[in-house]
Amino acid sequence: MRDEWGNAIYPMVPGHEIVGRVTATGSAVTKFKPGDLAGVGVLVDSCRVCANCKASLENYCQKGFVGTYNALDYDGALVFGGYSNNIVCHERYVHSISPKLSASSPPSRLCSAPASPPTRRCATGRSAPAARSAS
Repeated sequence: MRDEWGNAIYPMVPGHEIVGRVTATGSAVTKFKPGDLAGVGVLVDSCRVCANCKASLENYCQKGFVGTYNALDYDGALVFGGYSNNIVCHERYVHSISPKLSASSPPSRLCSAPASPPTRRCATGRSAPAARSAS
């Protein structure tokens, strides 16, 4: 947030390791429906067609992966993170969370920290500019 790494894109809404409820899905989404408890890690998209993506190595995407925050989506729109009101990402990067778990404690597979604040909304599908709003 203070640009210690020298690559900050402002305005910035940080946060990864997101847990929230799905509020909407795109027409091609098959793994989630509104109301599902879901989590998002540090990636929200990749090209999904290069050799690395096909080998489930999206962090080495040849086009470059799209991070959860401080990143530009492939269409050039700013991606806001887990402290924003909502986030939109491809369902490949969304993980099902058991309803038996508390939404305030993300599973360790999403994060390196023991817990992070929950996000209020999580939607899956292709991004729409209005869905990226940090307000």
